[in-house]
Amino acid sequence: MGQAFRILATIVTFNPDISSLTKNLDKISRQVDAVLLFDNNSNNQEEIKNKSFAQNIKAFFNSQNQGLPINYNRAIQYGLKNGFDYLLILDQDSVFDDNFLTEYRKNISDNSICLVPLLVHSNKNYNDSYSTRTKGETESVLRSINSGMLLNLKALPVQLRFDEDLFIDCVDFDFFEKIRKLDFKVLRVNSAKLHISLGNISRIGPFFLYNYSPFRLEKQTRDRVIFLRKHPISAFSLWLFLFTIFCDTKAVLFEKKRIRKIKAIAKGFKEGLFFRMSSHQNP
Repeated sequence: MGQAFRILATIVTFNPDISSLTKNLDKISRQVDAVLLFDNNSNNQEEIKNKSFAQNIKAFFNSQNQGLPINYNRAIQYGLKNGFDYLLILDQDSVFDDNFLTEYRKNISDNSICLVPLLVHSNKNYNDSYSTRTKGETESVLRSINSGMLLNLKALPVQLRFDEDLFIDCVDFDFFEKIRKLDFKVLRVNSAKLHISLGNISRIGPFFLYNYSPFRLEKQTRDRVIFLRKHPISAFSLWLFLFTIFCDTKAVLFEKKRIRKIKAIAKGFKEGLFFRMSSHQNP
């Protein structure tokens, strides 16, 4: 790779678009030393198994949907065991610019435990309304999302892992909250752009709708309740609480499958409220 450090990338998939996944894997496999693919029992898992991957891609196929954090932690352990210096986490549908890794490599240092990208929403109207304001080439930030995160494995404390009590939502928020409490720095590289998709965005009047499936809404609600139980007193928790109420209200008023979504939100709230959290996940 022509660098003094080795980068491992990981992608967790669930019912991915095969064409997009293939393009992303081909692109990232040429820019990092190795890639770990974890498939969470996708409906098209057999099709993924039959794909020909680059030699530096290693695929694992779960027999059930295990969510994100357990697989992220497996990637961390694999990276530490096999001498990698950094772990790059990507989503199955996130698209990065050609210079993405080049810009990251320019800013790698021991001063930051984590690099994160500048997020660009694939929906132009949404991005125009909620684009990120930047200050300079890089800047310290408190949080980002899972996708695009570059973790410094050599500097990662043993207690800093992804919370396996969570499933898919708030996995990133919880991880960055742990980073903050340990007084580590997170550096956003504004020249490293990651293009992301949030659900299937549509618009009604002044409101953006995410149009998540009932299953996703259930897990989203569950995870947010667990997160709020873990971190009840903060400005961000208050914002997340109000934002969740706002989004759920939009979903049940304006989106399709309203009855199913109401039931999913109620089920997720109950699951999160009565979930028995693991003590070792709350350092």
